[in-house]
Amino acid sequence: MPTISKLEVQKKNKERFNLYLDGQFEMGIDIDTLVKFNLKKGQQLEVSDMQHIQQYDHYRKGLNTAIQYLSYKKRTAKEVRQYLAKAEISEQAIDEVINYCYQEKLIDHVDYAESLKNTMIRTTDKGPEIYRQKLFQVGVEPSIIDQYTELYKEQQPLEDIIAIANKIMKTKKGPVTKVKQKVMQSLMQKGFDMETIQQVLSEMNFEQDEAVLDDLLQRDLEKVYSKLRKKYDQRKLIHKTIEALMRKGYKYDKIKAKLEESGIVDGTEEIE
Repeated sequence: MPTISKLEVQKKNKERFNLYLDGQFEMGIDIDTLVKFNLKKGQQLEVSDMQHIQQYDHYRKGLNTAIQYLSYKKRTAKEVRQYLAKAEISEQAIDEVINYCYQEKLIDHVDYAESLKNTMIRTTDKGPEIYRQKLFQVGVEPSIIDQYTELYKEQQPLEDIIAIANKIMKTKKGPVTKVKQKVMQSLMQKGFDMETIQQVLSEMNFEQDEAVLDDLLQRDLEKVYSKLRKKYDQRKLIHKTIEALMRKGYKYDKIKAKLEESGIVDGTEEIE
């Protein structure tokens, strides 16, 4: 039966010990493992004893790894589990570590959801659907996700969303309808629902300088006309140009006036 011949403190980690059996190094153990099994020099160990020691020390390694990982920021059980798996902690030890973390409130999904909600509302331009996705990705329970996504929507100030929308609007150029569409699309991509978006749009001022719009129409007219004249002639070219510009959000009467101003039509030709 193997006998403990030496127990020595490791040079680089005073919380861990080197365990020797019959004069040969067997394994490293932490101080908690040493105390739990009351290990001492001269003690004889059964094979089953060594198995229990190894299993427990592996659990302790996983627990210490998890605690260090959790010390930097709040994590979910899924995140901790994935981290421990990469650290080559056994599945059994991971389960035990996760259970311990739940019991000691080191992992708390309600607290995680609350903290993430507050941080995102305060520091990002993202809406509740992005928040929902983030909670889902890290394995938070659906009931918590639903509850806290609703709280996110209730607590995010409308004036903050309007400010986000106005910032987006300033980067967009073109007819009002097109700018509105682009703002709407951007807000949807940021995770806001249509109800909120419509409310925000109703609070915004999309009026634009007529001279700026006129310059944009002239620029787009030249670009579209030059492209389409390679494929179409005469009336077909005019109609295709009008269709393309209307898709960009310009009004028919403005397009007609610009065509006449540009000399493409003379004002007497009927434009359908």
